[in-house]
Amino acid sequence: MDNAKADCRAFLARLYLYLDGEMDDEQRADVDRHLEVCTGCEHEFLFERDFKALIHRKCQEQPSEIVIERLRLEIRRRM
Repeated sequence: MDNAKADCRAFLARLYLYLDGEMDDEQRADVDRHLEVCTGCEHEFLFERDFKALIHRKCQEQPSEIVIERLRLEIRRRM
């Protein structure tokens, strides 16, 4: 596996930690640097950020993981 794919896999594995503010400053800086140069991961980040915000606005309670995954799949299907 080349370095670019490895970097993207590492980024995607940490995406929700980043979105939830569960990283220290150094880790956030690493993710920010990756987002600056990788449009594929930037697209994934923007989708997940906006998806998470939509769920938060529309749901009074945290939906189950099954509901979240079904919504995510439906939104991606329509993109």
